[in-house]
Amino acid sequence: MSKTIEKNAAEQFMAGVSPKDSNIEFIGVKSTKTVLWLQNGKTKYFKDLPPHLFELLQNSFLKDPQAMNDLQNVETMERKVELYTYYMYGDLDSIPDISKGRLSPSENFRDNKNCISQHWASKEITIDGVRMNNRDITILDSISQDFPDKAIANILGISMSTFNWHKQNLLHKTNCATKVALAIKAQNQKVLVA
Repeated sequence: MSKTIEKNAAEQFMAGVSPKDSNIEFIGVKSTKTVLWLQNGKTKYFKDLPPHLFELLQNSFLKDPQAMNDLQNVETMERKVELYTYYMYGDLDSIPDISKGRLSPSENFRDNKNCISQHWASKEITIDGVRMNNRDITILDSISQDFPDKAIANILGISMSTFNWHKQNLLHKTNCATKVALAIKAQNQKVLVA
C-alpha cells in the first residue's frame, strides 16, 4: 500500500481511535450534555482527563466572558468546563480536539438551532474556513428548511433588498452559486443541526 493511500485511510478514522493515536477526541453525549474522550483507542470519562489537559480547557473557558456568563449558574468549575468542552468539541470527527498539547479550533457543532455557544468568542462555525456570523447561520438554517426568501427576510426583520444583499454576500463568501449548493455545503460541513 502506498504512503499516500495509508495517510488518506488514516485521516478517515476518528481521532484517538487507533491504539497508537495519542491525540484526543472529545465526544459530546447530547442526552446528558456530558463528554467522553478518546485516546489510544480507549474511551474515558471527562472526570478522568489529566489535570494539565483540564487546565488547558479551563483556561480557554476563562478567556471567553460570554461563555462564563452563559454558564455562571452551573455549580462547579468542573461541570462548567465539561459543558464548555461539550459545546466547543461535541462532534465526533477525524480532527483531534487536542493534538501535541494544543487545543484545536472549535468544531462546527451546535446542540440545537439556538445553541448558546454561537455567541461565544471562542466558538467558530465555518464553511471552508470562513466564519459564519449569527445572521449567516439563521439564513443557512432557513434555507435548509426550504423557506422562501421572503419568509427568511421576515425572520431576520429586514427588507427583501437587504436580505438579497446578505444572501449574495453569503453565497460569495462560501463560493456557492445557488442556495441549494449552499445548503449542501453547509450540511456536508456539519453547520446545520440534524
